[in-house]
Amino acid sequence: MSAQMGLFGPSVRVSAHRMGWGRGDVLRFVRNVAPLAAKTVEQHFGRRLQPVQITLTTADGIAELACRAEYQFAPELPAREKADGLRLARRNAKDAAGHVVLDPRSRGTLMFLNVRADAMRVPDGIVTTVAHELVHCDQLGRRGIRELLIAHARHEFGVEAMAAQDALACERMVDDHEREAYGLEDALARQVLAALPSPA
Repeated sequence: MSAQMGLFGPSVRVSAHRMGWGRGDVLRFVRNVAPLAAKTVEQHFGRRLQPVQITLTTADGIAELACRAEYQFAPELPAREKADGLRLARRNAKDAAGHVVLDPRSRGTLMFLNVRADAMRVPDGIVTTVAHELVHCDQLGRRGIRELLIAHARHEFGVEAMAAQDALACERMVDDHEREAYGLEDALARQVLAALPSPA
């Protein structure tokens, strides 16, 4: 099941992957708030977002789905190294509320949300998390960023080396992106919450 905005709004789909029982309220809330949050981010930056697929899952689900997507940019990576990468991703995802990666099937992005994270237990936290991750969606759609991140992923996987200075510049850019997202999330979330319809 998925939800999508109209033809002339942001293209945002929301689905679930092995998120377990008892979090259907979060799924319904994200389906309602995601299109509004995407529109708010578009208005802030003054440009359209590329298509965004949002998947509600668990920490392990984030690791699994993110690796599955990113490994498509390095199909020659041996199975053993993919398994090692998945184990590392699972450790790194334990405390994550959300994560965004490039969609290998389109010019868009894949957003994964951990329904078990503390931030996803209350509406304000959910909206702030979605706003933060949508800033990353915008960042990944900026000119030249997709190609740079794919090249860096292949570098990190050890299948195609980047020049050291280019790899360092990419890592600094990722840090800058994180600071930007944290700097914007609260203001964006306030706009989204103010625009939400009042409960009946």
